[in-house]
Formats: sequence, structure tokens, C-alpha cells
Amino acid sequence: MDLSTISHTAGPVLFWRGPDYDSLDLTGPVVANWVNKGVGLFGDYDLGPDFTLFVPMPSGLHWRELVAILSVLLADGRVVLGTGGAGSRHEVEAADGAGSGHDGGAGAEAQAPEGDFHALVPLGHEDDERLAAAEEVFVYNPPALALSTPVDEDFIDVNSAIRAYPDVTPRRLQSTGTLLVGDAEIAWTQPGSGANSGILVSNSTPRSDQWSAFLCHLLGGGEVLLANGMDEARIADLASSLGEVRGRLGSWTK
Repeated sequence: MDLSTISHTAGPVLFWRGPDYDSLDLTGPVVANWVNKGVGLFGDYDLGPDFTLFVPMPSGLHWRELVAILSVLLADGRVVLGTGGAGSRHEVEAADGAGSGHDGGAGAEAQAPEGDFHALVPLGHEDDERLAAAEEVFVYNPPALALSTPVDEDFIDVNSAIRAYPDVTPRRLQSTGTLLVGDAEIAWTQPGSGANSGILVSNSTPRSDQWSAFLCHLLGGGEVLLANGMDEARIADLASSLGEVRGRLGSWTK
């Protein structure tokens, strides 16, 4: 798998719906452009087999995290995804140790990877104690139209920095990277059955056993609705208005 299919899929393939009615519809070429920009950004930090990106996803999967994950996986890097909800010290204290359910089943916080690693988190979670050993902490501002992230010089402002990189990369991208959810390695390159027709609807973060279907469907030019912080009924109504629903990912109460 690579970007060859999605980069030639003209219509919207990634529908992002976040809190406070935040929304963004990305065509296949635009998704490919963001992935290529991410390859450029992380490439300045030696992206390759020895590069590990820790993505704890304290607020559930965001579209910026998704394209960053693809950037690393397609450039032979290693991605370690979190399995717990609370991320910042303040939220950990407020939650009193309880999981938020964003992980699709695991309640405990994922630990940071052993050895050298970089990290990617949303604004407000850069103080997560698990990131203390990170070589660099990339911080993004969640609103879809945010052009910068108000962080100090100890952190990398993803929204601003990534825009400086080209929409194409000279690197040969292919599905050689390693994906882990917690300590479990995911065979993310195994395609699902059937054509990439219909919409996959993800209520926040896909479960660990759903990542392969999720990524293969998207890279194959299939449509994905990634919703976070929305009522389930609204998600279902929106998905139905977009087309035929192929399947549901993430955590649903009904």
C-alpha cells in the first residue's frame, strides 16, 4: 500500500467532525498532500526504521494525528498508539485513574515507548508526564482552520511547521512501517475483504483490531467519517446522509 490510489481519488475521502461543530472534508489528493508534508516534517528528525512516534491520543483520534500516523508508517517508521484516554497531568488527576473509553476497550494509560522516541499530542497535553523522555514533542492545535499552535520553543508547532513542506516527497513511500497499539503489534497492511465501497464510520478511535480495515480502506480511496466529541445519533444521521455505511469503528453504546 502507498498513496497511489488515494492521491487519484478526486472526491472527499476523509470527513472530519469534531467538538463544537468543527468540520473538514478532505479529498484524496489533499490527504496525500498532508501525508507527504508529514514525511517532510518528520524527515528532518531522521524518519526511518529507527524513528518512533508515540501518539497517545488523549482526546481520541484527530485527523491531524491520522495523517501523521500514515506519514510515519509509509516511510518505514514505527508508530506506538496510546490505549488510554486521559493524557495531561490535570486530566489524570480529575479522572482519578478512570479510562475515558477513547481506546475502544482498554482502560489503562499506555506507557511511553522504551528507547528513543518522539511524540505527537494536541494542545493542552504537552505536559503529559509520559512525554518527559521524548526527544521532540510535536503539538498541534485541534481546530480545523488553526494555522498555528501557541506553544513555547520547547515544543514544535505542527500547524505552522508542516505547512512549510512540499505537497510531494522524493521518498518512495510504501507500507513498511510498524504499528503498535500499546504493546501489541498490528498487522495493518492486511487488506479487508471486498471493494472500498461505502463509508466507514469511526466514533473517535478505532479499536486495536480495526486499524487494518480502517487504514486499508482509506488508502484504497474509500470514504471515512471520523467523528469525535459528537452524539452517536448525530454521527449516524450524518453518515447516512453521506452514503451507504459499510461499517462502524470505535466505541458505540448501541
